[in-house]
Amino acid sequence: MKLWARIENDRVAETFEHPTDPTPLFVPDWTWIEAPEGTRQGATYDGSTFANPEPVTPDEPPAPEPARRLNLTPAEFRNSFSAFEEVAIVDFAAGAEAETDAQAKTIRRVVGVFFDRLKDPHLQTVDLADPRNLAGLDLLVGAGILTAERRETIAKGLPA
Repeated sequence: MKLWARIENDRVAETFEHPTDPTPLFVPDWTWIEAPEGTRQGATYDGSTFANPEPVTPDEPPAPEPARRLNLTPAEFRNSFSAFEEVAIVDFAAGAEAETDAQAKTIRRVVGVFFDRLKDPHLQTVDLADPRNLAGLDLLVGAGILTAERRETIAKGLPA
């Protein structure tokens, strides 16, 4: 797999592993550049070279994370997404029929299935420790609907 970096204002907004140029999978005006292994979000890009930011060493250890719930009701999980994110998910999935690239079409359909499952009246909980749900969130990052940071926020669940 190749590492691709989405560039915004001469910085890496996010990275994505894909065997070929991912431009057709995302918003057309996003710029994707093949990046060397180890390129991280926040790296600068001058048109030819990537430079990762220097790691920050904290002076004191960070405060412990508060306890979080990873088992959410479908409504709680759906409410973890902003209205704009939800619209982006619905619109992305709706584009499957018009998609001509088979792989991109499949990705759009899987995004639709992932989100439509939340409407199943038999679904009691969404377990954020379940790798299938985390893979669904990863797919939303790959589709450009969520940033990696937003994915992490959702994956942490809700305060206990």
